[in-house]
Amino acid sequence: MGLMDQVGHALLDNDELHFADDPRCSPEERWLVTLSAPLSAFNGNFVNAVETGQDPEALRDGIASLWGVKDRKSFEQTARWLVEEGHRDKYREVWQALQKLDAAHRSAPLLLRSVASLVFPGLFMLKLRNELNYQAFANQTGKSVPEIAALMTAYDDWLGDLRDPLGVPPAEITDLVAWDAVRLASLSRWAVELGYIERGEFAHFAGGLAGRVRTAYANWPQVSAAYVAGGLIWKYSDARQEALVRTNAMLLRDARSPYKSVPFR
Repeated sequence: MGLMDQVGHALLDNDELHFADDPRCSPEERWLVTLSAPLSAFNGNFVNAVETGQDPEALRDGIASLWGVKDRKSFEQTARWLVEEGHRDKYREVWQALQKLDAAHRSAPLLLRSVASLVFPGLFMLKLRNELNYQAFANQTGKSVPEIAALMTAYDDWLGDLRDPLGVPPAEITDLVAWDAVRLASLSRWAVELGYIERGEFAHFAGGLAGRVRTAYANWPQVSAAYVAGGLIWKYSDARQEALVRTNAMLLRDARSPYKSVPFR
């Protein structure tokens, strides 16, 4: 984990959830804002309003540098990419391999599991060695082989975080569309706030993957778990794991969380 990664996460104001005092959202907008909550919680933005509560200039600079979005045209291009492509298919085989590692680990006798975790973390990787083609995974995801190796080596730790405290067994997550859908809803909020699109267009753009999300998952915790999985495949580090898991766990336990008040279905 690099120093800049640690510093970047330390600067985020995400030790607690943030709420707008007077959110004015239609039922459809509330659902889409809730869909964006995993990223809003991570960034320290409002989790209950289309507005983010972030400084407009910082927001403008941030999405320009991270997303290349500077106006309506670039926003529409990026939104279209998230709907039509995103990362979900590129990450599928890596996620399936991680699930197999987890299943192999969980099916082993408890004593063997405990010893392997302490002494020989690669034991379960050896069991599936013919299926763990790091170079192929790197080619599919656009990650480097060392990045894939770091992600795979830490599988027991971060997949365990999906199970506890997020309460979602990794086997339940069969689709990573949440990683794209949460970002699409968030990007649409930012576009409204910066004037790239009108407020009346928010639901149209933010909801581009809503149908797939409702088909892929049964509840908000599964959305959070799938988002965390996609986010760690995108960029794995101890700092990201800690921040993603912690902020999504807040969404699950805070009584004020939109997860508590906005039905998934």
